[in-house]
Amino acid sequence: MRIRSAPLLVLLLLAGCATTPQPATTPATVKPAEPSAAPASADWQNLGVSPNGNILNELDQLSIKRQGPLVTFRDRKTIFNLKQENFLSTPRHKVSLNSWRIDCSQHTFRLLDMVLFDENGRQIASFSYNDSQIKAMPVVQNSASYQQMLLVCKGQPGF
Repeated sequence: MRIRSAPLLVLLLLAGCATTPQPATTPATVKPAEPSAAPASADWQNLGVSPNGNILNELDQLSIKRQGPLVTFRDRKTIFNLKQENFLSTPRHKVSLNSWRIDCSQHTFRLLDMVLFDENGRQIASFSYNDSQIKAMPVVQNSASYQQMLLVCKGQPGF
């Protein structure tokens, strides 16, 4: 009888600890959840819009990680009018968060992964790519990747 009641006694003691009264605190303001395509620990820098004015390009300054001439970072692309875009094989989306690697010495860039969100901020797709799936490509002058390279490679030789 004692052996069976021991676990029950431990359980009651633990339950009593969990209900210990706490000092009153000011209640937090309750806000409805807002859809968010980015974590709170981001510092988005506006890099401008696409030539047709339909896509806003931003770069998360807090995501920049340098390792020699290689730099990884995140960018965010927001599409203003979805009807104006041809998504090809990419699912229709409002926002994409992308991780990139730029080689500052070779002036190349490569997409590492992509997360897509709909108009309500809900994640609809996520993709990761290895070296054989997406090869590094040359950075084209005056492109979005060129603007990114100028920012993330600042201070490197040649920048």
